[in-house]
Amino acid sequence: MQTPDACCPSRCGTGARVRCLRSCASARAPDRRHRWRGPTRNSSGWRSASSSGASSRRRKSCARISPAAADVTRAPLLLLLLALLVAPAGAQSHAGTPRAHYLLGRELERQQNLDAAAAEYRAALERAPNLAAAHDRLGFVLGLQGHTAEAIAEFEKAVALQPASFDAHYHLGATLWWTKQLDRARPELQRAVTLRPAHAEARYYLAVTERQQGNLTAAIDGFRIALRHDPKLVPAHAQLGVALQELGDLDGAIAEFRRALGLNPSLADTGNSLGLALMQKGDAAAAVRALRAVVNASPDLSEARLNLGAALMQGGELDAAVTELGELTRRDPANAEAFYDLGLALKQRDDFEAAATALGTAMRLDPALPEAPFTLGVVLWQTGRAEEAMPLFKEAMARRSDYAEAHYMLATILKQQGSVEAALDEVRETIRINPLSGEAQTTLGQLLQAKRDAEGAKAAFMEAERLNKLKADAQASVFAVNAGLDQLKRQAVAAAIAKFREAIRLAPDNAQAHFQLALALRRIGRQDEASREFDTARRLAPYLRATTTR
Repeated sequence: MQTPDACCPSRCGTGARVRCLRSCASARAPDRRHRWRGPTRNSSGWRSASSSGASSRRRKSCARISPAAADVTRAPLLLLLLALLVAPAGAQSHAGTPRAHYLLGRELERQQNLDAAAAEYRAALERAPNLAAAHDRLGFVLGLQGHTAEAIAEFEKAVALQPASFDAHYHLGATLWWTKQLDRARPELQRAVTLRPAHAEARYYLAVTERQQGNLTAAIDGFRIALRHDPKLVPAHAQLGVALQELGDLDGAIAEFRRALGLNPSLADTGNSLGLALMQKGDAAAAVRALRAVVNASPDLSEARLNLGAALMQGGELDAAVTELGELTRRDPANAEAFYDLGLALKQRDDFEAAATALGTAMRLDPALPEAPFTLGVVLWQTGRAEEAMPLFKEAMARRSDYAEAHYMLATILKQQGSVEAALDEVRETIRINPLSGEAQTTLGQLLQAKRDAEGAKAAFMEAERLNKLKADAQASVFAVNAGLDQLKRQAVAAAIAKFREAIRLAPDNAQAHFQLALALRRIGRQDEASREFDTARRLAPYLRATTTR
């Protein structure tokens, strides 16, 4: 299964647009097919008739078949069940009974003869309309055939007839999730988990639903419980990685993506997500390796090649980035983001004319892409064509009203042209959208100086200095944390603690600094102080709550 909604493009420090594959950003069901296949396992241990590697293993059946019937199922089922159905009246007490039709339906379903299985379940229900198990299995088969609305109706009948049926609640919840009815899916999956707490896949679907509804902490807990019950449930590792990535726990996300790939190296979507997480962490070399593996295995996967180009740019490999992105535009000539990233790589390589051509193509292919006119405007401004650049910045703002950088570039050109009042309007709008821009405050100060507003200019310069110091301190804090981690690798715990304290002094809201200090303090037995640092870290970054309780 796969929901059709895609993850929004994000950025990883290069200016390039990077994308999650749809199949990972939206949840993929355990059987990983693109159309509805039903949950991969029901309570009787069967995998769906359509899934690969179907097992012949049975557990206790939800249909509550009698021991005698269970013995029958161990024989050549189809012949025996057909014999039951055609036996002369009185020759066999089960001839033509709902149970016989139900059992034959199960055997036909196992053999992937879905039309015949559905007919047998309907025959059973004609004779026993209140047979909950038959409604459930008919719903399952209808779902496999793509009739999801009818499947939901059958599951609802099964739930109404047998409220304690795990299978009925589970199948109903999973199918409602598949049809994007999350509010209805959640209580059904919660009921299924209550009825069978150790069922990993039911917990998986519930956790996916929680994540898609924005309940990330509940989702993370759910994925982890699912994995305790089934450590090899690959989609749970992948989706746990996505949830951790959304919360900002990049190390945790990377670990889960790698676990998923260790179990199934062919997962292109998870390989792509791993590459994105590594880019976000700033590890361009590792991101390139991860994304290169995906592209080599799936050369036509546009998202992965696009992200490989971005990772190469992040690592400064501009020629390689141009090669990959040029190949992508050849394979996918309608891909606006590919042309945009190609233009960005060419710009960084100072190949301005080729960059302008690529960016112009991106702008035409996607009228909603604001970065294309903005970056094309920057290229024109850099090459002395400021007048041509101005309408492009205005076009970028028309495409995205809160585009602070476009307002700032327009202010820069207006300032160069001597249009002080118009420049002031643009720089003030920049600051309104992005109050943390030290550059904008500096420009504001310069413009106010030009107007002989000494007090206003002084205030703007002071604010610029404050913001620039905050930015520098935040960067220095990150370096101090990394230095502390290096000290820990050398077993120099005291030196590491000093580095973590320095990181906190520089940036008191650096959650990782508090977290690493807590871990180091715990190593030397200073539990009370460690607890206080853990509390601070969790307050600043809620995902660390789960990290410290694993």
